[in-house]
Amino acid sequence: MDLQPAPDRNQHAIARLTALWAFSESGLGGLMFALKIPLTGFFVGGSAVLMIGLIAWYARRDYGQVLKALVLVLLVKATVSPHSPPPAYLAVAFQGLVGALFYRYIRNFRLASVLLAILAMAESALQKIIVMTLIYGKSFWVALDKLFESICKEFSLKVDVSFSLLLIGTYLLVYIVWGVVVGLFSAALPGRIDQRKAEILQWYDEHQAVLSVDGTTGKGKRKRLWLVYLLVLAFMVTVFLLSGNSKQVLFILVRSLAAVLLLFFVLRPVINWLLQRWLRRQRGAHGREAAVIIALLPGIRSYVKPCWQLASRRQGLLRRLQYFIYYMVALTLYDERKERTDLPVQPGYQNG
Repeated sequence: MDLQPAPDRNQHAIARLTALWAFSESGLGGLMFALKIPLTGFFVGGSAVLMIGLIAWYARRDYGQVLKALVLVLLVKATVSPHSPPPAYLAVAFQGLVGALFYRYIRNFRLASVLLAILAMAESALQKIIVMTLIYGKSFWVALDKLFESICKEFSLKVDVSFSLLLIGTYLLVYIVWGVVVGLFSAALPGRIDQRKAEILQWYDEHQAVLSVDGTTGKGKRKRLWLVYLLVLAFMVTVFLLSGNSKQVLFILVRSLAAVLLLFFVLRPVINWLLQRWLRRQRGAHGREAAVIIALLPGIRSYVKPCWQLASRRQGLLRRLQYFIYYMVALTLYDERKERTDLPVQPGYQNG
């Protein structure tokens, strides 16, 4: 069955999907947290993959449109969430660039979607592991191994495997499996939205609930990050004190402090300066279009609460998240009461 959208809707669809992608990067996580929607991290992490896939579908394999959408999302993110850390921009850029390349050179839409999702999820997991290692060094993983060994001794168990490596492997595997799930869902999403759009629009006409819950602020997020840093540091110090290695404790404290100072007060400002310099250049070329995307965000934001209310009628958490996505995408694309926008797009995509 041909699931390609009508050509005259492509420009409108890409504009709205770009706005939905920008919203997922700059505000969706906070709103999901405020509404007590579970699996926020996994969901927001996979939402970019879904939006990139939809944009590629409507752009009909025009990788230039995916790259343009990426630039607009970065501009909007810098405007709406100016305190986002550099790794957040790097993750978005990685996903957008890989998606543009995959959907251009891999003719099969499903295969491109799955590979993109796996790489995006793996990158997200590896980024966290790398940052953790940069801040705490090898000592963090040694502390985990020591704790695991002491627990095994309490139960007279002899285990030769490295607990830290096992933990990293399991962590990566969970993200990769989630990537496969997200990729398969992304490949089927255009057709499912087309099938359910009439039902969703009818429901929304009957329920005009609006969102009035503010998301968590960047300041709160920063406070939580510092709390996590201190808790992990306290865990490492406790493990090595109990093992009688006081010199190692001093080394951990000095190294962690030096790493934090270097990462947050030297490298981060430099990267932010380079990023802002690049974004200023992009505003000259895409400033008007970024303003259009920002103007669409309040309307998209108003969909979140009613969409979750409708999705909550479904049984099971994954099905609720699945239908939440259906409702958000369908309303973003087809609710004509929101302001319409047009962005140029070139046809040419064919399903593989």
